[in-house]
Amino acid sequence: MRIKNHAWHTIKYKEDSFDVKLSNESHVIQDIRSVDSEINIAGMLDKKIIYAMQEMVDAEMNHKQYMEDKKITKEPIMQYKELRQINVSQHIEKKNGLSYLSWSWAVDQLLQLDDCATWEYLEPKQFGESMMVFCKVTAFGKSRVAQLPVMDFRNQAISNPNAYQVNTAMQRCLAKAISLHGIGLYIYAGEDLPISDKDVSLSV
Repeated sequence: MRIKNHAWHTIKYKEDSFDVKLSNESHVIQDIRSVDSEINIAGMLDKKIIYAMQEMVDAEMNHKQYMEDKKITKEPIMQYKELRQINVSQHIEKKNGLSYLSWSWAVDQLLQLDDCATWEYLEPKQFGESMMVFCKVTAFGKSRVAQLPVMDFRNQAISNPNAYQVNTAMQRCLAKAISLHGIGLYIYAGEDLPISDKDVSLSV
């Protein structure tokens, strides 16, 4: 159904299209015309047809109201200022002095906070025999890209990495890209706990 203005609507009934005029308050059909015609044919139609058209109008109006209510009640998008204060300390993996955020927990946390979040892996780049992977995470109304070299247990770039090593780097890069939105970013700065706004204001 296409809305022409506040009173007139175009609906399709079976194979034909009609312009119908509705009352402003109750949305009851008052006038029915063939598209682009000036002749009211409501009195010529069977009551069953008019009733079916009215049901179509009511369903569209209910859907429109539902979508409007959904917009009003939609939760506000979380901001970086809030996300950076989430404590992820219990989900940190340590390896050779470096801290990593568990990618599975990071994804779970991300989707709980924004169930429309998406991510994709961009084309990796070769640097000699080593490789850099990239991940773009779109969430909270923004897209952020992180990069990470494919590294061994000593945190050194691997020459000619295999599929398993590349996959491990991609998962870690995903967690890093999520952190760029604020979730666990503090661990990449070597901090054990997130800095609260109160702490920041006191230190300035």
